[in-house]
Amino acid sequence: MFLDVVSEQGVESSWGVTTSDAKIYECPRSGLRFREPASKEKIEAFYGQTYHDSMVGSADDAARTRAYRKENAERIRYLQRFRKSGRVLDIGCSTGLFASQLAGAGFDAYGSDISEYACGEAEKALGPGKVLRGSLDDLAAAHRGTFDVVTMMDVIEHFEDVVTPLRRIHDLLVPGGVLFVRTPTLRSPFYKVADLSYRLTLGRYRSAILKIYHAEHFYFFTEQAMQALVKDTAFDLLSIDTDPLLWENFRSAEMRQGPLVNAVLGAVYFLGRAAGRGHGMKVVARKPV
Repeated sequence: MFLDVVSEQGVESSWGVTTSDAKIYECPRSGLRFREPASKEKIEAFYGQTYHDSMVGSADDAARTRAYRKENAERIRYLQRFRKSGRVLDIGCSTGLFASQLAGAGFDAYGSDISEYACGEAEKALGPGKVLRGSLDDLAAAHRGTFDVVTMMDVIEHFEDVVTPLRRIHDLLVPGGVLFVRTPTLRSPFYKVADLSYRLTLGRYRSAILKIYHAEHFYFFTEQAMQALVKDTAFDLLSIDTDPLLWENFRSAEMRQGPLVNAVLGAVYFLGRAAGRGHGMKVVARKPV
């Protein structure tokens, strides 16, 4: 076990999920870290209306919404280096912001989510018939070989099992179809700082650990682990690049810890950017023809 941290008080994430333990295992070969998945009831509780509304910024947080839109636009431009148009399915679409921006960029965009609320909101953004609710097994059976692109923005780390979903996505794609994944990376300096703060205080300071190892995240990837996952699920890796959060988004989401901690967070953010490290990574792979 890499970490075994428990707190009675818990720490709330930027999306309203409280994390009270971080029992994290690590693969010594790839560096992949993971926790045991939560119960089905807990998983359903994670993704309520507040959670999904936070994915696009709340109604009174227009600056954060603009930051999300700007980040999405940059990711879409990145995707267009590999596929400029076609039928795309955004898995874990939440309320449909990214999928609607894909549509605006010329893609025939569909969304999918497990949340009834999110699907209802996404359909308002995408239009009738454009949101497919159900498990990936069901989607793959009903829509095998019909999508040119499948996207997952900050979604793969939420799965209880990451191998089977990528195999189902492989089924959904046409030959030569593109998979585009965005996920946090353990190369982020924030993981390093959180781990260090816990160890230097002999386990007394736990807030940073509980903040970054979110309860609704079951997997924490290195680039090496992502490469292995892509290969093991029969994709050809095309690219892995850093994907830092915009300062506007980071500031509104994370800079709420008090003057001293905020100063440290800001310093780590800008030092990480200067070193070419982002909080996340963008991964593009292709289904062989």
